[in-house]
Amino acid sequence: MTDPLVTTVLKIRDCGHDEFWLRDIIYDNPSVLGLGDLQAVMKEKSQSQGGRLDLLLKDSDDSMYEVEVQLGETDESHIIRTIEYWDNEKRRWPNRAHTAVLVAEKITSRFFNVVQLLSRAVPIIGIQANIVQVGDVNALHFATVIDSYEEPEEIGPPPPPTDRLYWEQRATKDTVHLADRLLEFIRTFESKADLNYNKFYIGLTLGNRANNFASFVPQKTVVRLEVKLPQTEETDKLLKDSGLDLMSYDRQFHNYRLRLAPEDIEGNRPLLTDLMKRAWEGRVN
Repeated sequence: MTDPLVTTVLKIRDCGHDEFWLRDIIYDNPSVLGLGDLQAVMKEKSQSQGGRLDLLLKDSDDSMYEVEVQLGETDESHIIRTIEYWDNEKRRWPNRAHTAVLVAEKITSRFFNVVQLLSRAVPIIGIQANIVQVGDVNALHFATVIDSYEEPEEIGPPPPPTDRLYWEQRATKDTVHLADRLLEFIRTFESKADLNYNKFYIGLTLGNRANNFASFVPQKTVVRLEVKLPQTEETDKLLKDSGLDLMSYDRQFHNYRLRLAPEDIEGNRPLLTDLMKRAWEGRVN
């Protein structure tokens, strides 16, 4: 058996290249990032508050990827810039899913700490780009090091527990009651369901075990409903025809996100019940 070749990781600058070279390679062929069949939208995109986003990419569902590129180790300025540009584009296109992507030669522990702190707030990916010498050949290699697309319960401890009073003070009693009303719909097909108060959202338990096929975020005048379902044209059409406020489809967590006022809930009980039932069936079967 032939012994495998030993590879050597080379610094990109030592090979005569810079950030613009790396940026252009990604722009010309976004699939090298390993994030699917992405398309290039723009490079060096000016931001309203100053600065330029290195790359704006999108996929076939028009989900957007805000990409920052740097050589060397991740540093504070690039991490902050990546999140800031992600937020700018998310505000510009609020009905699309957005993902922040930082490409660097080395993803440091500081980047991991930032991602952990941000939890569900910012979907962010860290990708290492390295020139690898294999024998007499140099090859550019991309590897995803951290991907916050994974659900929180799978990547770390559950959100800190809270109680009903926490949410009534953070939002209002009336909007917390909207979560109660949606729970009543759920209990028509799952009698064991109950609310589970966490710091970032109100989830669900089934027989004292967390099962967040739906979750609720009460706000001042509405409640945000997140339903875990695969995106389909049929469901998209149902929601569009209903007139409900569909915020977005979060492809990272496979959630439909709806903003519901009291009249939306009462006027669309059959549709909302059906959505949550299908999500429940997908999580328990």
